[in-house]
Amino acid sequence: MYRIIWLALLAAVAGAAQTQVDLRSQSKSVDFSGANPTKPMATGTVLPATCSVGQMFFITTASAGQNLYGCVATNTWAVESGGSSGGSGGSGVTVEDAGAVLGVASTLNFTVGVGALYAISEVGATATVESSADTSVVSTLARNQSGGPLFCASASGSATAYSCAMSPTLTQYTTGMALHWQPDVNGAGGPTTINVDFLGAQSLKLADGATNPGPGDVVAGRLYVIWYDGSNFRLADPDFPAGVLGEALPTCSTAVRGRLWFVAGGTGVKDSLSVCAQDATNTLAWRTLY
Repeated sequence: MYRIIWLALLAAVAGAAQTQVDLRSQSKSVDFSGANPTKPMATGTVLPATCSVGQMFFITTASAGQNLYGCVATNTWAVESGGSSGGSGGSGVTVEDAGAVLGVASTLNFTVGVGALYAISEVGATATVESSADTSVVSTLARNQSGGPLFCASASGSATAYSCAMSPTLTQYTTGMALHWQPDVNGAGGPTTINVDFLGAQSLKLADGATNPGPGDVVAGRLYVIWYDGSNFRLADPDFPAGVLGEALPTCSTAVRGRLWFVAGGTGVKDSLSVCAQDATNTLAWRTLY
């Protein structure tokens, strides 16, 4: 009799140990807030190859905020916490360039380039990016009309070694660059240099790039277009011969040999046009052409 009772007890214990509760249908108002710990989903280092709709998975090796994935279609995972996914069908921000998709990213980084400025603000769930031009490096209509970007006025007090400053400050001489230069004193003629923003003195030549300016070629207060040829600054060809604007006639010398000089006559007096030239006796003088 005792043997039968003992066997019955063993069978009951074994049956109880094998009993499983279906929480989906056999529970009501389940509260796990007091449980420690609670892990409601599967975890792992990679997404499972297969899944069914509604299944969740937590990737332990993903970046914070990009760990939680949901199965949005059969065998298709999508990140549910924002950012790009590590599996197929991932969501995030699609980045395009003129309509061409570059990729999907979780982070957009706006980096200021040359000539551009960004003002980024965030109100609630909306981020606003406002771009503008950096007028310290970008030429605008207003700056061009002011004449400032190319203007370089001298204040060196020298008739042979000029210097001038620009705004913004010039950082290097570049072949082909042009400046609007205003000398502060009349040029003496002969070897002449100009130093822009202390970048180094460069020779100033006439338009041919070889001939030094002569007396009367550089007049204080006038505006000259000069350009850099890679070795020297050159004065652009004038639209009129020297003398037209009332410059004083310099002495005819080797520095001005071959130069034309025009003087406008007053009422009832004819104009005159002369050239500095050498005769057969090697004498240099102004020769009247008209």
